[in-house]
Amino acid sequence: MDLQSHDRLRAWLGLPADGPWPPDHYALLGLVRGSGDLADIEARVLDRMELLRPHQLLHPEPVTEGMNRLAQALVCLTDPVGRADYDRELGIPAAPFEVVESEPAASEPLVEVPFEPGLVPPDERRSPAYEVVQEPPPLPYEVVPTEPKGPPPLPSPRKTRRRPARGSGLTPIESTSVAPISRRAVYRRLAALRKALRAWENLRPVLGTPTELLATPVSVLLFVRALADARHALPEVKWAVRGPGTPGGVVAALVRLPHAIHAVRVLVPSQRQTVALDWRNGLDELRRERKRLRELAFIARPRRSGGAAARLVRELTRTPEWCLAGFALAALVFAFLRRNP
Repeated sequence: MDLQSHDRLRAWLGLPADGPWPPDHYALLGLVRGSGDLADIEARVLDRMELLRPHQLLHPEPVTEGMNRLAQALVCLTDPVGRADYDRELGIPAAPFEVVESEPAASEPLVEVPFEPGLVPPDERRSPAYEVVQEPPPLPYEVVPTEPKGPPPLPSPRKTRRRPARGSGLTPIESTSVAPISRRAVYRRLAALRKALRAWENLRPVLGTPTELLATPVSVLLFVRALADARHALPEVKWAVRGPGTPGGVVAALVRLPHAIHAVRVLVPSQRQTVALDWRNGLDELRRERKRLRELAFIARPRRSGGAAARLVRELTRTPEWCLAGFALAALVFAFLRRNP
């Protein structure tokens, strides 16, 4: 790449114009050498990705190089071993170990008991080898009624009777009443669930594929972006993706980790298989919940009374211009018939 492209990258990322290129990972992220924890590094990478994204269409080559530099910095600084080697190359001294001397435990005074010759304590009588103890006679049994272990049973839901349509010849059936839920709450949950489903699908290339090792900068950047979307969307659907032991719980726990990238990269193959299976179970659970909410939205939709005639009257009331158009068409037909008998 030419010098002009590097100047553009420096301007977009807020780097000094006279600085070296390529800058070190700490300068690229705006950190002091040797500083920055995992959460801070990941947040800074995401912020700089957003700075480069508006220029991707007009300047694809410098933006691609900037993205690769950010991915390399993220991979290096989130790996403890790789970061230690990189700091050693930059000449950053390792943090010295602090030796803390343990305080000596308070010594308890020793109590010396004098013994007489023969290793027998004074005034101690020889005890027999065993002693027979007479047990008291058993008391008669008392029957105590057992208390119920579980909570009292919940009252059965109220049953309502549905009236069949007139002339259908069907008998009325009993149905269990459902807890009332507003239509607005159903739509709000449905919108949050659709957003969570999109974020869950974006996690498929890494968490849903056991063979993905995050070996390329592009895969790392896409995973970072997917993590950011999932961390924003999943808290809004806690009623669908719960804690560990439920479908999607392992994946949700991985997403919440501040060092999720490093945690995913150190997984063994058996753990990757478990995570991929949990991702699939979470996807099925989210789809089932979406189907259930769609059914609730259809049930909560208000039903308009009246037949086709009532709907026609309401439509004509709302749009009276259709009446004028109908009268004009009838007048044209009547004039045509009179002129051509």
